[in-house]
Amino acid sequence: MLENAGADTDRAPEPTASSAVHFRPFDLKDKEEAINLLSIGRPDGYRALKARLFDWQFLANPHQDGRPPFVVGELDGRIVALNGFMPARVRYHGKPVEACWSCDTYVSGEHRGKGIGKQLIAQVTKSAPLMLGYGISDMSDPIFEKFQWTKHSDIELVFCHLAETGLRGKIKNAVSRVAALRSVRLHGADYDVIETASPEFVSQVDELWARSADGYLSTVARDGAYVRWKYFEHPFYRYTAYAMRSGADLKATLIVRHDPVEAVIVDYVGPASDEDAIASLAVEVARDAADRDTTRIKCESTHKPLISALKRVGFIGSPYASRFRVRDNSEDVDALAGWLLMPGDSDGDLLVSTTLETEARVAGSSEVA
Repeated sequence: MLENAGADTDRAPEPTASSAVHFRPFDLKDKEEAINLLSIGRPDGYRALKARLFDWQFLANPHQDGRPPFVVGELDGRIVALNGFMPARVRYHGKPVEACWSCDTYVSGEHRGKGIGKQLIAQVTKSAPLMLGYGISDMSDPIFEKFQWTKHSDIELVFCHLAETGLRGKIKNAVSRVAALRSVRLHGADYDVIETASPEFVSQVDELWARSADGYLSTVARDGAYVRWKYFEHPFYRYTAYAMRSGADLKATLIVRHDPVEAVIVDYVGPASDEDAIASLAVEVARDAADRDTTRIKCESTHKPLISALKRVGFIGSPYASRFRVRDNSEDVDALAGWLLMPGDSDGDLLVSTTLETEARVAGSSEVA
């Protein structure tokens, strides 16, 4: 998630402040100060979650390419600005390219409006041939716009409503149930639920991704090591993979983070255009979520076949203003064409925020806005 770089980008920088900021690579001795800075103004419990997330997010990534996990800005010996990097193996317009997610963008409140955020994003923008951002805050977004990070405005958010309360909620439940009457289950397919990434499963995901990757124009590689790290080695979340098989062969899998209120379909590995496979797996997810007394299931994606498949089995579209931005420093092509983007592509921080917000909502009301 990209946060709080400072919004006053049209104001001239103050030379006595911004010109004195020194930008340098992150050092491990900066860890505690960075976590403290990122936790300012966040909900109760955020700092503890971020501390647990930090090593997994920045040091254990199997797509790591050796770069420091942050660029930091120092003023008078204190870190006043920083931006995180999560390297990713990316297929971009059908070719492998060096890419990196930008995340955890922050400028200390007392130094905003002095041009520091603009200088920081200038550093970030040139950090890799392809830079990606997802979950960009209202405050940071205008700066990324100025540095020509192109916004993808075609992400679609969908919900499958299972047990909403109140009159509006019951209407939503009924609409999802009616839509689900069109559900499919593929003849000859077997389904299983995976809670632990065994070496055999990781190898099968590797093989599945190798068979499927050519169907996507632009995407983060969903290889076995990545899936194991992202979903089965997470420091505090637990994910479930729903696998569709034909005999011993893994044909497709949806990965879900369950929550009593709002489960999230976070990722898909499988053929790009196989809507029947996606729809049949979504039915399995919905059945399991209903057995868990889940209120609703959420998913968002740029991948139209996936959204179409989910709508076939009871998922309903919802208004959404997403911020996924791409900065292409290498080629003169359509930076937004053909992306597979899923909630799991976020830096993990997005899910931390989602969990804290969900807990706050549950304490107040279970009604969907």
